[in-house]
Amino acid sequence: MRIAFVGAGEVTVKTAEYLIERGNEVVIIERDKKRIDELSEGLDCSFLHGDGSKPAILREVNPKETDVLFCLTDDDQDNLIASLVGRSLGFKRVITSIQDPEFEGICRELGLENTIVPSRTISRYLADMVMGLDILELSTIIKDEARFFTFVAGKGDAGTVGDLKLP
Repeated sequence: MRIAFVGAGEVTVKTAEYLIERGNEVVIIERDKKRIDELSEGLDCSFLHGDGSKPAILREVNPKETDVLFCLTDDDQDNLIASLVGRSLGFKRVITSIQDPEFEGICRELGLENTIVPSRTISRYLADMVMGLDILELSTIIKDEARFFTFVAGKGDAGTVGDLKLP
């Protein structure tokens, strides 16, 4: 698979490392040239210097040939713009990270279906730990491509399990 990231923060770097280990092609788009120089010594991937919310920069990644675009900068507005531009350019899948949950409804209205709120994800994980969920035992169950996931169904989502677009 070919995966592109907008932003070269800690989450991008760790995710890229895992994806590279699994044989995926990774491209990281970053505004800060110094950050690219730091990372290029340790990461076996491509880097593109520029603003990942700009159509010209995202086109350089070849959207039609890229399976996933992660928008993981530290700025919610940048992530939203990059996600919308990426979707309009034809990236197959766009994943948007937002810190402020107030933007979650806006993401849904804009059709950004793959939106993550990292603080909520971490909070759920910690709450599960407090409730006695054996994380080590669970991690032995999750192997290769098998994963647990959750979703929220609204009133307009009524139907059968067969109607869901599950991976």
